[in-house]
Amino acid sequence: MFSRFPFWLYNTALIAGAPLWLGYYGLRRRQRRLRLRERCTYPLLPHAAPRIWLHSVSVGEVLAGQPLAGALRERFPQSSLVISTTTDTGQARAREQLAWMDAHFYFPLDVPWLTERAVTSLQPALVIILETEIWPNFLRTCARHHVPVVLANGRLSDRSFAHYRWLGRMMGDLLGHFQLCLMQSDADAERIRQLGAPPARVLTTGNLKYAPPDADERARRDRIATALQQQYHLRDGRLCIVAGSTVEGEEPLLVEVFARLRASADLPPCRLLLAPRHPERFAEVARHLERFDWTVARRSQPRPEDVQAEVILLDTVGELAAAYRWADVAFVGGSLVPRGGHNILEPAAEGRPIVTGPHTENFRAILTRFRAADAVWQLSLASPDVLCRELQTAFETLLRNPGQAADLGRRAQATWAAETGAVATTLAALEAYVFPHIPALAPIRGG
Repeated sequence: MFSRFPFWLYNTALIAGAPLWLGYYGLRRRQRRLRLRERCTYPLLPHAAPRIWLHSVSVGEVLAGQPLAGALRERFPQSSLVISTTTDTGQARAREQLAWMDAHFYFPLDVPWLTERAVTSLQPALVIILETEIWPNFLRTCARHHVPVVLANGRLSDRSFAHYRWLGRMMGDLLGHFQLCLMQSDADAERIRQLGAPPARVLTTGNLKYAPPDADERARRDRIATALQQQYHLRDGRLCIVAGSTVEGEEPLLVEVFARLRASADLPPCRLLLAPRHPERFAEVARHLERFDWTVARRSQPRPEDVQAEVILLDTVGELAAAYRWADVAFVGGSLVPRGGHNILEPAAEGRPIVTGPHTENFRAILTRFRAADAVWQLSLASPDVLCRELQTAFETLLRNPGQAADLGRRAQATWAAETGAVATTLAALEAYVFPHIPALAPIRGG
């Protein structure tokens, strides 16, 4: 198929940049060298069953893809389902929560010989890419092997849209490799059409992250929530602020506000459970907390005195969703600084009152729904000093007024519950536009 996309220029740039990415992966850390090797080799699997390949970049996409993967397993019980990720945390979560899948591996680096090796080794009948991963060589390799590729749960942030738009018609040629683009919102659908995706292949199917967890995931969260409660005596009369998915620049603001709350004589005793977004920052945040005269507990290093801790550092991966259950107030990070925000749906599903900062561009459609329902407390865009005062006001108000906090949490849960049909809508779209065109799936189709 003719394409205006300059693959020769793209691949030349990849080769020229090889010293950089090889240096990142291979020169020093053994873990990175292993990951580089895993991004170049793929499992040898029997090819008797048609294979559906699900790609989830990191933890968020794995969580979004979990209910879809379960639905695909029910629809095609004799198929082979495999999952790839890009990040280590995503890979760990996929191996834990989707252990039943036939293979877990890293997505190939987007160089022609590696994408060719991946596709010929795995021989997928269908590839489903979650959110917006657009890798030119991978798409071209799938097209050459007549493997249909679907973009599911697609979204385009302001930054991604601006970057992709710069490519003009070349971007449209790339998007033409997708058999279907299933987008989270009408705004995302319109953006991908503006980038050149064939309009007939673009549908709005909702956000898979709204989907309720399946029975296995609910049981896993129950176990974690119980362990957290026992380790720290949560809900023992002390209030708890759970600050999740925090990023660099946010912890100092949160800690400053927490210190003010602790000094307030008319406020009940409260604790802070802090969960940084990126594992590589756990040690850095722990060092920052050590500067204060508080008892600090680390989830990864349990001690008998943890029950007395004023600050709990959740320095583990995959436990935040369960920790939100114990929040008297939930703060969702990536939003006090210009990082686009993180997903507020996990505390919403637990019925927790949610506070978020002004920077939520990555989840604009979700925040729009929640603000319209008065189901989230969002701070205004302001200077750090003003932002700090607004954050303190939000926390104080909700901690002092449990009825108001409970009402906010109920509205959040109701808003989340009203949007949980994305899995069924996504499956219906695949059923109508994709599955009938894949002969290998017809004989193994379930009910």
